[in-house]
Amino acid sequence: MSQQTLPPEIQQTLAQYQSIRDSYLKLDAELKAIEAELADIENILQTLNTLDSDTEVYKIVGHVLIKKKREDVVKELEERREILNIKREKGRKQLEILEKQLKELEGKINELLRKYGITVG
Repeated sequence: MSQQTLPPEIQQTLAQYQSIRDSYLKLDAELKAIEAELADIENILQTLNTLDSDTEVYKIVGHVLIKKKREDVVKELEERREILNIKREKGRKQLEILEKQLKELEGKINELLRKYGITVG
C-alpha cells in the first residue's frame, strides 16, 4: 500500500514523524560538529599550555595570520569552549525531547496501522 492510499490520519502522523526525525538528525549533526570543535579546542589548549608564556602565537583570522599574546588566545579559546559546552548541553536536552516525541509517534503510528488493519512488511 503506497502512502497516497493510506488514511489521512496515518499520512498526517507519518508527516509529523518525518518532520521531527529530520529535526533530530539535523540537531545530531550539529552536536557532532560541536563535539569536534570542543576536541580541537582541548588539543590546542593543551599545546598552548606547554609553551612558555612569552612564546609568539598566531591566530588565523579569515585568510590572515594575526600575532597575539598566548594568554589572550587561551582566554578566547576557554570562552569559546564555555559557549560550546552550553550549546552542547542544550542540544542534548533537545535531542532527548525529540527522541521521546519520536517514540510516542512510533507508538501512535503502530496503533493507527492496527486500527485500520494495515500490516507492514
